[in-house]
Amino acid sequence: MQARIAAQRSRASLELHAFQSQMDPHFIFNSLNAIHSYILSASTEQASTYLTRFSRLMRFTLENSSKEWIPLEEELETLELYLQLEQLRFEGQFEYEIHTAPSLDMQMLVPPFIVQPYIQNAIWYRLLQKTPEQKGMIRIEIGQNEDEVFIRVEDNGVARQNMFHHHQQRTAGTRVAAERLHWMNARYHTHAAISTGHLFDPHHNKTGTYTLFHFPNVTTTSLPEEERIFK
Repeated sequence: MQARIAAQRSRASLELHAFQSQMDPHFIFNSLNAIHSYILSASTEQASTYLTRFSRLMRFTLENSSKEWIPLEEELETLELYLQLEQLRFEGQFEYEIHTAPSLDMQMLVPPFIVQPYIQNAIWYRLLQKTPEQKGMIRIEIGQNEDEVFIRVEDNGVARQNMFHHHQQRTAGTRVAAERLHWMNARYHTHAAISTGHLFDPHHNKTGTYTLFHFPNVTTTSLPEEERIFK
């Protein structure tokens, strides 16, 4: 009984920290400031567009803060809303692409609040370190097989010499994401994982960073039988 209570407390703590990392006060403040600037510059249509995106992102965050699984389609929409708002904040210093495999099941389930902190790291600590004339790029690819869902995030930002540089992989958001994934692996007997490495050109020069996420292939029909499936 005590072990179960401790596990529940651990889960509640991780959910709270994940929620707090998504609702980063600097992100909220700066996003609203950017929208405010559009209003002051008489770009009311643009301001309305971004305000709608901001409100949808906040709604997704509030609704999913206590969920262990959400549809992949919803996760991708949340990530795109986040990317669009960061583009606004940083005045188009980077572009992004999202590519999905043709046969991808958009209703499969993935854990929320895992991928976003790594995208945030890519933007804040790598893409924004590029010179103004260099265009940043984030590329997200999603695929699946019978057992796993793969999400690969690549960026062409400034690659650190040490892959485990404090600002590269060990920010609060990525620590919480890794802990949540560890907790879910223990709960569901899965082998979800996150791996990170450098990208290189043909001359072996570093051109960026990638992060690869492995999630179990879970659907709404299989989830009620999770105890049988994952043991």
